Amino acid sequence: GRHSLFLKGDDTFWAWGNNESGQLGNGSTTISYLPVRVSGLSGVSAIAGGIDHNIALKDDSTVCSWGNNEYGQLGDGTSTPYSNIPVRVSGLSGVAAIAGGRYHSVALKEDGTVWAWGSNNSGQLGIESIRESNMPVQVSGMRDVVAIAAGDSHSVALKDDGSVWAWGNNDSGQLGNGSTITSFSPVQ
Repeated sequence: GRHSLFLKGDDTFWAWGNNESGQLGNGSTTISYLPVRVSGLSGVSAIAGGIDHNIALKDDSTVCSWGNNEYGQLGDGTSTPYSNIPVRVSGLSGVAAIAGGRYHSVALKEDGTVWAWGSNNSGQLGIESIRESNMPVQVSGMRDVVAIAAGDSHSVALKDDGSVWAWGNNDSGQLGNGSTITSFSPVQ
């Protein structure tokens, strides 16, 4: 979006840029032109950014998020507009990888299942409806997944058999299935 973030080798997490939704995670909503430390976040193994929100995978396989929550993309079960400090994503553990879309987030669990939360106006949560969710929901039919990615309003998964599956907005053919028809469930 309009901010940047990085994880330093000393296990500290930093961000800078726009902060109107608290996406810098430093307890304020003030823009910063220099890196500021994300508050209270340590033990992080991976980070991902959305347009105005961020998610972090912790060493204990749980996930935290902060920033804009207009569509539930923080996954903490609340409808607060934003959080300017990291909050724990509700009911999600055993996570191996994360990805941030425009207004949604995706997680790959160690058991090979895929979970998503946030905006779902184009089916990017993969739950066969357009209902958004402020808590993680399991993507329909996704098992044996080894990698994930999230785009603007679509999501992608690589299965252990080498097949690639995608769901969500497809107005420009981003699902790669030879059509421009949006799909609310994963298509190969």
